[in-house]
Amino acid sequence: MNLSRLVELFDATLHPEPGMRQTAEQQLHQLESHDGFLGVLLQMLTSADLPAGTKQAASIYFKNRVRRSWQGTQRSLEQYAPISAGDRTVTKKNILGAIIASPQAIKLQLTECLGIILKFDFPDKWPEFTVHLKELLHSQDAQHVYTGLLALLELIKRYRYSATRREVIDEMAKELFPQVQKIAEEAVASDSELAMRMVWLAFKSYLNTIQTGLPLTFQNPESLVVWGTAFIKMIEKPVSFDKETIDEDAAKEPVWKAKKWAMRSINRLYGRYGNQALLPSNNAKKFINFAKLFTSDFMPQIMRVYLQQIEGYTSGNTWLSLRMRGLVAQFLSDCVKDKAAWKLLKPHTEAIVAHFIFPLLCFSRSDQELWEDNPVEYVQKRIDPLDDFGSATVSVSNLLIDLAFDRKKATLNSILGFINGVLGTYAHATEDTRDPRAKDGALTMMSALCGTLASRKSPVANVLPEFLLTHVVPEFKSKYGFLRARALDTFCRYSNVELPDPQVRLGILEGVLSLLNDPELPVRVHAALALAPLIADDDMRNALTAHLPQVMQVFLNLTNEIDSDTVTNVIEEFVEAFADRMAPFAEQLGKQLCDTFMRVMGDVMANAPDADTNIEDMSDKTMAAMGVLKTLGTLVLNLEGTPDVVYKLEKEIFPIAQFVLKHQVVDLYDEVFEILDCCLFSVKAVSSGAWELFGAIHACFKSDGIDFIEEMLPTLDNYVAYGMDVVAGSSDVQARLFDIIETVLKSDRVGENERICACKLAEAIMLHGRGQVDGMIPGLISLAAAYLLSENAIKTLAFRVHALEIVLNALYYNPTIALSVLEQYSWTEGIFTQLIETIDKFVRVHDKKLLILGLSSVLSVPAAQFPPTLQGGIGRIFEGVLQAFQTLGKAEESRQAMENMYEGDSDISDLENDFDWDEDADSAVGSDDADDTDNAEYLKGLAGRAADALGDIGSDEAELNSDDDIDDDDFDDALEEEYGLESPLDRVNPYVHLQDKLGELQSTNSTVYDAITQGLNAESTRLVQSLMEEATRLRNEHAEA
Repeated sequence: MNLSRLVELFDATLHPEPGMRQTAEQQLHQLESHDGFLGVLLQMLTSADLPAGTKQAASIYFKNRVRRSWQGTQRSLEQYAPISAGDRTVTKKNILGAIIASPQAIKLQLTECLGIILKFDFPDKWPEFTVHLKELLHSQDAQHVYTGLLALLELIKRYRYSATRREVIDEMAKELFPQVQKIAEEAVASDSELAMRMVWLAFKSYLNTIQTGLPLTFQNPESLVVWGTAFIKMIEKPVSFDKETIDEDAAKEPVWKAKKWAMRSINRLYGRYGNQALLPSNNAKKFINFAKLFTSDFMPQIMRVYLQQIEGYTSGNTWLSLRMRGLVAQFLSDCVKDKAAWKLLKPHTEAIVAHFIFPLLCFSRSDQELWEDNPVEYVQKRIDPLDDFGSATVSVSNLLIDLAFDRKKATLNSILGFINGVLGTYAHATEDTRDPRAKDGALTMMSALCGTLASRKSPVANVLPEFLLTHVVPEFKSKYGFLRARALDTFCRYSNVELPDPQVRLGILEGVLSLLNDPELPVRVHAALALAPLIADDDMRNALTAHLPQVMQVFLNLTNEIDSDTVTNVIEEFVEAFADRMAPFAEQLGKQLCDTFMRVMGDVMANAPDADTNIEDMSDKTMAAMGVLKTLGTLVLNLEGTPDVVYKLEKEIFPIAQFVLKHQVVDLYDEVFEILDCCLFSVKAVSSGAWELFGAIHACFKSDGIDFIEEMLPTLDNYVAYGMDVVAGSSDVQARLFDIIETVLKSDRVGENERICACKLAEAIMLHGRGQVDGMIPGLISLAAAYLLSENAIKTLAFRVHALEIVLNALYYNPTIALSVLEQYSWTEGIFTQLIETIDKFVRVHDKKLLILGLSSVLSVPAAQFPPTLQGGIGRIFEGVLQAFQTLGKAEESRQAMENMYEGDSDISDLENDFDWDEDADSAVGSDDADDTDNAEYLKGLAGRAADALGDIGSDEAELNSDDDIDDDDFDDALEEEYGLESPLDRVNPYVHLQDKLGELQSTNSTVYDAITQGLNAESTRLVQSLMEEATRLRNEHAEA
């Protein structure tokens, strides 16, 4: 491989002429498969003679080559050559040295490559890596140490969330982190940029090490002292800054990153392991001693440091980035719940509310800039929860909620007094002296507390109507756009507050409607959101009817202005509430929604990193596209009585479904299959356009769709149920359906839940296609028999029942064909034995009916074709039928009770947003007089309150559920009734069916008939007589009807 030639090609990739660039890229693509290619690239990257631009281009190419092909997927290897064994060896031998010798920008590219290599090669294919790592960490050369820290972090990332390889993390903590701590301690005392980079890498590594567990090494008092001291020193480290010019860009500097990671480490250490009130029950014994140690020896110092940071920030002597302010708030939130920490925090709460929480909730200068420069981004940050993830605003809101909820006796009155003071000052000030930003902050605080204050037993419930009418609704006409938006948001959150005067309510509705045409985008969006809760009120909904066309048009215009699933959710609510009025403009609504979807996904495709990358990122635009699809599904489902409209919508919907399936946008598979299900179900037919899409569905399944068979099943079931004429007449469609069933049942990639879906699809084919798909029956029986007759092939009861039901369906479909297949392969005895032994496991109404129909169908087989294998067991088979009848009535009663429960008018709204003011929440979390007990279960129920108040926002730390590794297949529970399950069996009466089959048996095979009837005991004889009487009664009723 010629170094000079590669340098020329990478120089050419930077040429301004597109043709030159394209030619160079094509030649590089051809050369990358040559052995030695990656080694020469590493030589380029470490050369001191090459221009920075050339090396940067080479580093990006190197990273992409490693990312695509080190452990390439089938799709990537179809486009890119695999990396040779020689290149792999050379790369692993030289990459650490290349990182040492490279400038910072290229270090980052190569470090990412190192992480990819470690993911796939460590430890089995690169066991000597840890030796190199130790050498780097113990080096006297700063660049070597820095590279060692970079490498250590990549290694820790490999295991940080693993629940099964914690021993690797524990070993690293024991062997490597004593040296890492020494590096951090020395670096904290330095002011150099490289030292600060080392500090934040050391702290970041520490944090990643304690993500899902706390190594024993870190639980030692000595470890807590040395690491805790390093964290505190870094946080307290004085850094000069210019008050006039410093902004959030400064947070990217190494020194501020180091401070941030020190805070994050402390927060994680305390919140997960050091806070006795937050320890989950399964970890209480494991970490209780550490928690006590943390509380007694470390908490007072940490509290002092955090409070000093707040004081310094509010006085202007210390700068905290928004992220750091959020971390301070997160820490204090955890302290609120802990008895010992609360004693330290309690004296400072009023000052914290007034000088820390309140200013962060006021409309800020940066908010104003974003509002003016990029209102779309402003709306997304304020409305879409994922966009404001981990922000300071959310963190201080959580802190405010925790103070008011968990320590209401000590804080709520003072908090409300502070808010009332701000609102009163604003109300009594002149227009020129009013501070609209302060009122925005006060209303934001009220919005955060809505879950507590708006509950039924709230002591302030009686004054909330006055609060809304005095301080909120008048701001609908404020001259400040941000205050109009805030008033709409606050009103929306307190929309459950009763305003008894209907004229007042209608006046508020008119005010909200007028703001749909506000010149400011955030106001229009908040007005749309404020309308959603109003439609629950009958008077409001009736009044809105006259404005419906205009309102829907505004909603559609908003979807073109902002990609937000929140807006599409409002449209979905309106579609449901006004379903009977959607038809006149449903086609226009559907078309515009489809256009919005394609525009959004066009942007997603344009922003995809490269052709090798699937469009799978859960970006804002992807979430918005998801919301559009959900709204389309709701629209179609509510048009069930107007098939002509649905057929028109199909022409718009099917192309977007084709797009998603073709481009494998797996994040949207669920919504696409749901909307296809809605389309077919609404019209109870399969159009030619839908059949054209069937091929794309099968192709999707064959690529990566097997993982989504549960999502596909309702759509596939509809193709079978409403398109059986095509299924029966097309060998190609039958082959594709069988291929789906066979692939799922034979694949090692799926579990038994997915295999049950395959069984259900097989059942649908046989039930809907009786007499029309004879050629599929032998294959379906064979697939079920492969499991039923193989020892230990079936793990769960549910799958065994469904596999047996394939055989039962085949017997019901055509017992002669089914029995001939079973006899041909000598499967009859084994499968019928399992059926008889498993009868009591068929617990649902559907199962029992299928058992009755399948087994009793055997009775109608002519004597000449009746298998000899069953001659001696036919009596037991008939007893099985009677056994199913004995419990059928009880099963039907249970199903009816379940349906009554689901369809009843029980109102659960009283259970929602109902804060129990009679409960002493202060005692529950450990007040000064309360026992120091484990309150984890209580606190678990309090989680997520900020999500209710400010959107569904969680912690910025990745949490793992210890149950995530448990497979559903490990459970062997009985099958439960499926609400809303519809089947052709619903139209079949099992009593009449049995009477018919016994009649056929008596006329065609009297010997067997006599053997069955004469072998019954008295009780069974009476049961048969009662069944025949019931069948006769039902026949007469049907004839009279």
